Amino acid sequence: MPARLGHLRLDVADLDRQTAFYTGALGLTVRERATDGTSHYAFLTDAQPVPGGAADGMHHRLVLRQAREPAPAQAGGSAPDRSGPLDHFAWEVDDEAELLATVERLRAMGVETDLQEAQIAWQCYFHDPEGTRLEVYCDRRARPDGARLWRGQQEGLAEERLRHVAG
Repeated sequence: MPARLGHLRLDVADLDRQTAFYTGALGLTVRERATDGTSHYAFLTDAQPVPGGAADGMHHRLVLRQAREPAPAQAGGSAPDRSGPLDHFAWEVDDEAELLATVERLRAMGVETDLQEAQIAWQCYFHDPEGTRLEVYCDRRARPDGARLWRGQQEGLAEERLRHVAG
């Protein structure tokens, strides 16, 4: 059996701000807050049932650890650009209506969004308050206008099209 991704851990400078962002933007819930004497943690979950596991989902999908110093703010007060080997990480939603609801939540929070179409998925890219790039997407491979493979094609997705399909 192949391995499954269990969780991600982000080292953050402002644990409370980042926790509020991920719960507000993505609807995650805090399962536990803890400290090990050195660092403070927030364990966040999506509470989706796990086949053969707990009915209330995994203990955590995302761990936030307060372990960094705040980075200097960018011009205009935007989050700093965090360069490094991680380009982004992604969260999947069930359909276009949930994708649109997420986009609307993000915008209400003042977060810039970038809608993209990659034939196999419709995506929304954005940054958390500390500059980590994120994606929320819905899989469209089974849709009549979807494609089975990506084949390197991606273009901007018109919000009007997302709204129309989302109903």
